[in-house]
Amino acid sequence: MLTQQSTKTPLPIPDQPLDILLPLPKESTNAHTLTLLRELVEGILEKDVRYSVTFSPILCPVGKEEGGGKNKLFTIKPHWWQTQDGKWEYRDAQRNPENAKPQGQAQLESLARSVHTLSLGLLYITDFEIRQKSIKRIEDLLRVFFVDPETRMEPEVRFSQCHPGEEPMKGNEGFVVAIRFLVLVDQALILCERFIDPGIQAKEKKTLWYHAILASHHRLLDPANTSYATLALHDWINEHDSPQNTFEGVMKNDNRRHRCLETLQKLFIIADLTVPRSEHGTLSQEIKMYLKGCVEYVKMVEKGPVETPREDDVRHLARVAWFDKILDTWEGNVPAEGTGDEPDGQGWEGGWVKRMKMMWGFI
Repeated sequence: MLTQQSTKTPLPIPDQPLDILLPLPKESTNAHTLTLLRELVEGILEKDVRYSVTFSPILCPVGKEEGGGKNKLFTIKPHWWQTQDGKWEYRDAQRNPENAKPQGQAQLESLARSVHTLSLGLLYITDFEIRQKSIKRIEDLLRVFFVDPETRMEPEVRFSQCHPGEEPMKGNEGFVVAIRFLVLVDQALILCERFIDPGIQAKEKKTLWYHAILASHHRLLDPANTSYATLALHDWINEHDSPQNTFEGVMKNDNRRHRCLETLQKLFIIADLTVPRSEHGTLSQEIKMYLKGCVEYVKMVEKGPVETPREDDVRHLARVAWFDKILDTWEGNVPAEGTGDEPDGQGWEGGWVKRMKMMWGFI
């Protein structure tokens, strides 16, 4: 654990919980969860909102002749700040509000959440009219974001994680962080592929998010394909054979609790994709023990220099609780319906948002 003292400026306390990316939802009969799901589906259908990188208030500034254009996903590295002499300096974990303005990444994340929620609705809502509207909306959302030439996001992600001081701007290997919510799009299509127009589903080295996204794509294209996820995770575990080795890099960051949580998300998503999606598929004991060790390690991580008061212990443990619950589910320890295992919201400013309340019931 790292306990160094620092005078660095604390991060502001967020006004809502983080939308945690989770493994593919399991089946659920929890009435409370399904009520939340229906409310969320109805809310999406009422708004009639579409998403596209071309709708972003900040478009890619590089012209088409240089390989850019409005259809390119464009994001700026958020932790760089311009100094009085016009130079740029990196401030670990401190987001520059100018660089963190809504860009194409926000459009992608909103699209992914909506499609993911609607796909769950297709599995659990029996109302014919809602189901038909959900199918139409999913197809419409995917068509606008991925298919229509005027609004689609082109697959070459060359202008993500751009350095704000570079001229001309160009992305780097960190681009995969900006597209990690594609995992939710894959999960959505895995869940509802039999309802969706096959033509829309055809989708046009490496960090853990890269492996999580690619393993998710492989499962979408071939439901029986667990080989990519299995190989990627085994290679990772072989190189990081203990929690200390797993988190050694992120522990050097000033927002280490946040970075540790992000690492857990990647590992759990990849681990889930190593299991065939059938009633008899089970996660290997080796992987479960490895992940359990990682979760216990993260519980003990001290706040980074900029994580006070944002990451108090109650909030930190409330976030880690998601992964405890996933491990319990993988061990077959599922609480009976109505036993009140849903978090009470303590540790979250304003309590749990409805989407995450709903997702808790699908773990």
